[in-house]
Amino acid sequence: MFVKIFLLIMNISISTAHNVDIDYTPAGVLDRILATMIDGAVQLGIFLLGIMIFGLLDLPGSSTWYFILLTVIIALYHLVCESVFHGQSLGKLTMHIQVVKLNGKKLTFWDCMLRWIFRLVDISISSGAIAVISIMISKRMQRLGDIAAGTTVIRHEKDVTLKQMSEFEAPEEYQVVFQQASLLSDKDIKIIKEVLREVRKNSNYALLGPLTKKIKEITGIETDMIPLEFVETILKDYSHLANN
Repeated sequence: MFVKIFLLIMNISISTAHNVDIDYTPAGVLDRILATMIDGAVQLGIFLLGIMIFGLLDLPGSSTWYFILLTVIIALYHLVCESVFHGQSLGKLTMHIQVVKLNGKKLTFWDCMLRWIFRLVDISISSGAIAVISIMISKRMQRLGDIAAGTTVIRHEKDVTLKQMSEFEAPEEYQVVFQQASLLSDKDIKIIKEVLREVRKNSNYALLGPLTKKIKEITGIETDMIPLEFVETILKDYSHLANN
């Protein structure tokens, strides 16, 4: 009970690309430990599956090299997952937690690399003791890898899937349609995303009319684009403008 109350009153303020501070609930120590245990089970599964595949294929050469290759793949698990899946591994996804930058910028491969390198000290060598102590005494609940990379781990109050996390991100070559999307704040975008997800979940397209009208009032955009396409375009434009 005390832990729940502590997490409710404690928030991490993250400055976004548009200098808007948004408060997030930090991931608790228990959430992070359980996520690590789930990831450990996944890594063990990969190892056993790899051994079985190598055995069935009966590949020529020394089995030592296959073992080394498999070990490298498992060792890179966290680095690959967090860099590809926007700060989440399978364990973090299951526990609804995610690695984010404290300055609000997009998590980069090098951020994930720093966290992965320090993982050797935080978790591997110390069996997680250093990570737990660091998280508990850190103001922003960071392990050493987080401190080095300028990151922390937050907890999502609602279920968040990998698709939901990336559906509004625009590729590097994306061409912005409405430059006025930059006039929206991160709080505006958060509300727009919530409304759009409600629309998709319950097919309540009536919500798009008022939402579209409000966006146009704030930005001054004039367009005949259908509401759903307009809202999705605004989110992609904002994402591209905020990260470039």
